[in-house]
Amino acid sequence: MNDFLLAQMVAAERLPNAHESKAAVLLELKSSLAGASGEQRTATLLKRELDLPGETIFLNDVHIPYKDGTAQIDLLLIHEQMVCVLEVKNMVGEFYFDSVNFQFHRIIDGRREGMRNPEAQLHRAVRAVSNFLGVPVHGVIVLASRSGKVVEAPKQYPIVSLDYLPFHLERLALGSKIFDVTALASKVEQLPQQNLSRHWFARHRIDFNALRPGVTCPDCRILALDWQERKWLCRICGFHSRDAHKVTLQEYAVLFGESLDTQLAYRLLGVENKYTLYRLLKTAAPQSNVRGKRRIVEDRDLLRGYFGKIYR
Repeated sequence: MNDFLLAQMVAAERLPNAHESKAAVLLELKSSLAGASGEQRTATLLKRELDLPGETIFLNDVHIPYKDGTAQIDLLLIHEQMVCVLEVKNMVGEFYFDSVNFQFHRIIDGRREGMRNPEAQLHRAVRAVSNFLGVPVHGVIVLASRSGKVVEAPKQYPIVSLDYLPFHLERLALGSKIFDVTALASKVEQLPQQNLSRHWFARHRIDFNALRPGVTCPDCRILALDWQERKWLCRICGFHSRDAHKVTLQEYAVLFGESLDTQLAYRLLGVENKYTLYRLLKTAAPQSNVRGKRRIVEDRDLLRGYFGKIYR
């Protein structure tokens, strides 16, 4: 789970049902989860089944500089014999690639749905990686779902099922060592992280005031927990914990950054006593060099663990 997917999960959980963007947020989260699942299955299969000599490095969800922006790469494979961009599609239905007008649509449950053309996305990504690394780059569209069927295939790039992907990539290998795997991977890994959340929040009109505050009960996920007798307590299911607020702090950090205004922290955690607040924030969000500001200690694994139980 990258930070953008985590941000979508937090927004979906904390936006009230009455918010104008709640339905759109849930729909986009569903799409992002399907995509992430397909990419994870693809990487897992390749690491297990791909039979190539030497080292193979897989980089997922990378953003390569391209013209005035960036190109998003689902999965980038770097091997001493080849570099390949994988455009992973975890979709169902019948797929039609119009190579005359460069459009794409699918038929699902008898409905025709126009969508972004995976071939055009892949072409842009391949050009970006090739220009950035200065090497020739292959491209493959990967069907991660067995419930997808290609009726009209793309013309410029191959589209293969996930089961066949390792064999397809092995056939692309040139047979001789021509790339420095470590050097190419290092160049990509040194790129700055992209913050996709800010534009997404603005588009959906999400800010702190739009979100439900408080420390969420991880069991019933209905009400905010109460701080009583030095522990968090759920009035509905009886859940109790001493550090449940740490997940809430990570939720805030993934949405708005690690800098937390002390006065805002009262509303965020739902506490009123300053000594209680300072005790809760002492290690998880210690005071910064700026008066009235705290610095949340990053620990995304807390969020991944929390949401991993929800979105299995």
